[in-house]
Order: sequence, then C-alpha cells, then structure tokens
Amino acid sequence: MRNVRGPGSRTRTWTAAAAAAAALTATLATGTAQADPAGLPSAPGSTIAAFEGGTLDMAGDWGAAKACLVWRAAGTVECFRTPGELRAVEAKLAARAASAGARSGSGALAACSSPLELFEHGWYGGRRLVFYDRGYWQNLGGWGFNDQMSSYKVGACYSHLAEHNDGVGYWYPGNTAPWAQEGALRSGWNDRVSSIKLD
Repeated sequence: MRNVRGPGSRTRTWTAAAAAAAALTATLATGTAQADPAGLPSAPGSTIAAFEGGTLDMAGDWGAAKACLVWRAAGTVECFRTPGELRAVEAKLAARAASAGARSGSGALAACSSPLELFEHGWYGGRRLVFYDRGYWQNLGGWGFNDQMSSYKVGACYSHLAEHNDGVGYWYPGNTAPWAQEGALRSGWNDRVSSIKLD
C-alpha cells in the first residue's frame, strides 16, 4: 500500500518541536546525559551523540556503542556500551520530563511517554536505536541505521516505518500500533526501512 496522507493527518514543523525541546531543556537544566553543554547533539540535522565523555558521529561507525538514545525534546542524543546503561539514563530523563509536563505550543506532547525501539538483528538482537520525539520523520541514515533494521518494539505512540527517507515509498505493512512488536519482519522488509515517525 502506498503512503497516502488522509485529511485527518497532521504535520508538525520542526520549529514547534524545537521550541518544545528548548523549553524542556531549560526545565531539565539540573542535568541530562548530554555531554555537550552547547546542545550540539540536539541541533537539527546533527548526528553527533555523546558517548562516554566524548562524542561520536552516529552516521558512521558506532564503535564500542551498542545502544543509542535519540530524544531531542529532552536535549539528549547519547550512546552506550550496553542497553542497561541506556535504560538507566532513559528512566531519569522520563522522570524529569513527566515532572516538567513539557508541552509544545500546540498543547501536544513533544515526545512519546515510551519509545520506538529499532534493532539491527532479528528477535531484538544487535545494535539498538531508541526514539522518543514525535510529529516528524527521522531518516535513519543519519543515525547509522539506514536499511539495517530487522526487528522493532513500539512504545505508547503509533509509529510508521517507511522504505525511503522522509516517509516516502511504501510503509511497513505490519502492526505498528502502540505496544506492537515484531521479532521478525514480514517478507521483503528485512533491512529495508529508511525513516521512522512517531505520531
């Protein structure tokens, strides 16, 4: 089925998401996992992530990193050696975001309460890439994950997985409703997804 936007679909601009991110970052100024105080990992288009006191460009080789968190609304793009390290930081950020009650100017939450998780291998193995931000397409090439996803877990928000950048082309026909997960993608879809979006 081709990507068709119906009359009820909404597109949120990056400006609204950036405003929400700035508001949340100010609220969370007591500290996040972000290594760059200037906000470089959160800059639009940036693929730089904090990693063990330094930075890495996720568009290239992740090196020793095995799990990466992309949560621009919380001012954080960070990678970790283990999923356990990611979950610890994720829990702290989620608690701060919940207490801040950060919302965009339109009143819609800028981030989902739980993430979309992409996995490099089937049955949730290999590298892990975690997304929280809602309302716009994110191209996986910038995160070193273009055509490399073999399984996924959806959080609390409806998600879309598209075969090309910016949501173009076919959308993955499997279940991507809240809390859905697939350890093995449908025929023809392994290592085919290039962009994702959380509604």
